[in-house]
Formats: sequence, structure tokens, C-alpha cells
Amino acid sequence: MSLPTTKDASSRQRAGETLARFAAVGAVTTLLDMALFNTFYFAGAPPTPSNLVSYSCGIAVSYMLNRAWTFRAAHSHVQAVKFVAATLTGLLISTAIVAGLALLIPAPVAKVVSVPIVFVWNYLASRLWVFRGAEQPSTAARNNT
Repeated sequence: MSLPTTKDASSRQRAGETLARFAAVGAVTTLLDMALFNTFYFAGAPPTPSNLVSYSCGIAVSYMLNRAWTFRAAHSHVQAVKFVAATLTGLLISTAIVAGLALLIPAPVAKVVSVPIVFVWNYLASRLWVFRGAEQPSTAARNNT
């Protein structure tokens, strides 16, 4: 068994920083999603269409912030298509959870329950598929090498 190298530690640190940035972007887009969902729902719209519209509104903001800040990737049409596909899958997961749980519990609570599940899906899809290999080291990390 060998000791971890500086490169291994640096890679883990970058992965942790990426997760923290992804979580920050997720917090912003989740607040937007929740605000819109509750606005539509309490204005009388059913939970499923409310969720479809509110979640969809966060996709463009999420892509721009995650591409530019979280993963520091150059714009790519392929990445944009992958991101939309991954987040639409997240939307389906979210909508299924909200629609199913809204039969048992209040819809806003069902929406809250869906958030951590969809967060895990979106992070893994972004990290392992959409932006795989595209992440650029931060300026500080580049200057230390």
C-alpha cells in the first residue's frame, strides 16, 4: 500500500471544491424552482404542471452557472445537449416523486422530498457524463503547479 501523493490530494480537493460549487448552484436554482413551484401551486395550478414549469425554468440558469463556474468548461453544443438530457431526466424523476407523493402528503412537502434525490442524480450525471474531463483547474491550482 502506498501513501497518497500530492496529486491524489489535489485531485480530491478539486473534487470537493467542485461538489461545493455544484451545491451552491443547486441551492440557487432550487430556491428559484421552489419559489416558482409554490407561486404556481398556491395560485391554483396542479402540482404536476407547476413542477414541470418551475423545474424547467432552472435548467438554463443551472447550465450556465455549472458550465462556467462549477466545472469551468468551455461552451460546447454537445455538453449543452447532454446537460439538457440529464436535467430533463432529473425533471422526470422530480415530477414522478412529486406526483406520487402529492397523493399522500401536501405537494410542497413532496417537492421538498424530491430535492435531495434529484440533486444526487444531477451531480452524478454532470460530473460523470456531461462535463466529464472538461473541468479546468482553478486559477489558484494552476498557479501552484
